[in-house]
Amino acid sequence: MQSGGSSSVTSTKKSWLFIAIVIVVAIGAALVIWWAAMATIQQSVQLAESQQPVVSTKSTATPQLTTEVVVSGRTQIWEVAFLPTKEMVFTERKGVLSIVKNGQPATLRTIEDISAKGEGGLLGLAVDAKFIDNRFIYTCFNSTKGDIRVVRWRVSADLGSLEARTDIVTGIPANPSGRHSGCRVAFGPDGYVWIGTGDTARGDTSIQPKSLGGKTLRVDRDGKPAPGNIGGQYDARIFSYGHRNVQGLAFFPGGARQGVLGISVEHGSSVDDEINVLRPGNFGWAPPAQGYDESVPMTDKTRFPDAIDPIWKSGNPTQAPSGAGFVHGAQWKAWDGRLMVAMLKDKQLKVVNLTDQNKLAGEDHVFQGQFGRLRTAVQGPDGNLYLATDNSSNNQIIRVTPH
Repeated sequence: MQSGGSSSVTSTKKSWLFIAIVIVVAIGAALVIWWAAMATIQQSVQLAESQQPVVSTKSTATPQLTTEVVVSGRTQIWEVAFLPTKEMVFTERKGVLSIVKNGQPATLRTIEDISAKGEGGLLGLAVDAKFIDNRFIYTCFNSTKGDIRVVRWRVSADLGSLEARTDIVTGIPANPSGRHSGCRVAFGPDGYVWIGTGDTARGDTSIQPKSLGGKTLRVDRDGKPAPGNIGGQYDARIFSYGHRNVQGLAFFPGGARQGVLGISVEHGSSVDDEINVLRPGNFGWAPPAQGYDESVPMTDKTRFPDAIDPIWKSGNPTQAPSGAGFVHGAQWKAWDGRLMVAMLKDKQLKVVNLTDQNKLAGEDHVFQGQFGRLRTAVQGPDGNLYLATDNSSNNQIIRVTPH
């Protein structure tokens, strides 16, 4: 009897254990099903949300602008740039390169072999993206040696002088009068030095494959050709050709758009100043080799059917656009991401709205006649815009603050 009772108890325990296991398994299965259902619901919600139209939080208000003169009493300022340590550097066409430290301008160097005639002289200036490591800056100028050249310098540790001059690109053609010298230089987000050149007011210069005039060039820090240039019969340093007088280079703040890094700005002849995309190819300017007929179209689709069309053109009369730069930051409100173009003949700042497809979407105009001829426009490390004037006397650098 006792043996039979013990067996019955054991059997009962096994039954309860089996039931417990079944319950645990059932609960686990239910949890798995619940988790899967919740994951499916969450994915559905996320999908539905992703299909909803995105509501932009970007301001639609036009910023209010205040201005302050930060440098004055200079002669023909051409370019303004900033070191990563936030000091401003700028060029004057007569050959002086200066730095602003603690609010006071000081001469970094007066370059000895400058030929400052007409439109020529000390023009473009760019700061290397790796300045903290190599202390390199680049200048572009008309030389007394009869050409236009790009020179790399090292800024001294005390920011008091320029050292270690290296002429990285020489032989860019120059007109003895200085006409159409181009000479904008910029350090691109691709790690290469970009150079905009002029056609020296001579026919066919811009399409001659071995001439560096009327082109955009793209080289490394030592002046060697960058990969991805146009190649073929053209000098390996040439990125694009068919330009009249490149005056501005600017790169999109958010990276490449439609496969291009930025834009160039170009002076027209009797008609059509242009803003162009930075793409390899022919931009269509080439007056006949004999003489310099400026009545031909800036983008001559008859002679060059495949010429690249501009983003913007002035029509007639021309406006003489020059240095340009994009501004970005919420402080610029509706103008966040827009292109600021300094205008010489029109004596204003042009605010250009470009779409993500590099199409013109409108333009605004400010400071009409207020500061005279504007040579360059560049955003500083403080997020403000800096304008340089190029008048006959008392030239200034002006800080523009948006509100």
